[in-house]
Amino acid sequence: MVPFRSSSLFLLPFLLLFSSCSQDSVGPPPLGEAYAGPASLPLRQDISLRSAVSGMAKHGDRLEVLEAKRRFVKVKTPQGQLGWVDVRLLMSPEQMKGLRDLKEQALKMPSEGTAVVLEAVNMHTEPNRLAPSFAQLAEKTAVQIVDRKVTLRSQSAPRSMSFSRRTVRRRPVKKKPGGVDIPPPAPPGPPANWLALSQTPKMEKVDERPASESKDGKAFRSRKKEGPASDDWSLVRVKNGSAGWVLSRMLNMAIPDDVAQYSEGRRITSYFSLGQINDEENGMKDHWLWTTMAGVRSDCDFDSFRVFIWNRRRHRYETAYMEKRLLGRYPVEANIDGKVGSFAVITENDDGKWVRRTFALEGYQVHKLGEEPYIPGETPRAGQAAAQAGAKAEKRGWFSSIAQRLHKLFAK
Repeated sequence: MVPFRSSSLFLLPFLLLFSSCSQDSVGPPPLGEAYAGPASLPLRQDISLRSAVSGMAKHGDRLEVLEAKRRFVKVKTPQGQLGWVDVRLLMSPEQMKGLRDLKEQALKMPSEGTAVVLEAVNMHTEPNRLAPSFAQLAEKTAVQIVDRKVTLRSQSAPRSMSFSRRTVRRRPVKKKPGGVDIPPPAPPGPPANWLALSQTPKMEKVDERPASESKDGKAFRSRKKEGPASDDWSLVRVKNGSAGWVLSRMLNMAIPDDVAQYSEGRRITSYFSLGQINDEENGMKDHWLWTTMAGVRSDCDFDSFRVFIWNRRRHRYETAYMEKRLLGRYPVEANIDGKVGSFAVITENDDGKWVRRTFALEGYQVHKLGEEPYIPGETPRAGQAAAQAGAKAEKRGWFSSIAQRLHKLFAK
């Protein structure tokens, strides 16, 4: 028989207290998982925004959601930091996967030109002002434009995540024997004039004629119908490979100023170099292709394109080719093969069908090589157009070659 020691009896309460504390430290299981949306997400000790910061999470950090109060949740970082955050600043696993897919998609898309950030601007996961902003671009940061989209300014915020404990169903209350069920009261009936309330009021007819044509000679104020406000967004690709949506008005295309001065208030949506020429006074100068658009339009990505050539004799840029009042769509492609620069634009023809038209810049002249139906992902790249341009240049005959030599001679 083992003798009982008084020391064991003394340690028994401490062992019971330690076991209960360890069970309480485990706590209930987490409500779910989420990811930090902003570039830096402060964790606060309480749900108040004035509460002290207890930790910090970076964009993409996986967080465990432990507790939920209204639109605030208590999270735990991989480093073990605890704090409260606004649930609207978190991203769901589906949103995080969509952001990764957007990055991979943007890496495969051709660049429509380099733009410079005018001032600090946020990158969003969607073309929506209320969408999570996961990074901020500093002023004068260079980005690549790969796509654009027009959306309504008054959009609703993306649906945020909701976390709550599973509610426990209460057992139904047993009725007492002999009890009588009381039916609920009948709903109130419609008002007596419900037909009149359902009719649409007639709109007042506005006389938009000038005062000289109105009946009483008084001027009427014309009411111009304007659509809802829209935002023009650009999908940009940063040097580190990340991609996101930025307001287009915060970007400035990095085409030289001696070419950009001819935009006449129109916004440059893409630009490409079609070759270079050596000017003894100004050095190497590029021939440029650009696309522009007036205002904010959702039915196209540009409504005109223009080719600029550098005149060595006059030491200035001149227009070699231009088309206006059209509907164009991304992507615009350009390529240089030797002395021939080629480009392809996707436009809508008179029949309402989209076609891909290919052009070549030979010397100072732009020639159309042909067009074909536009099928996304199945059309040849613009690099093949340069080879076609070189082959067609050899078949144009002696008259075309003499004209090219005379043009180059007078341009010097």
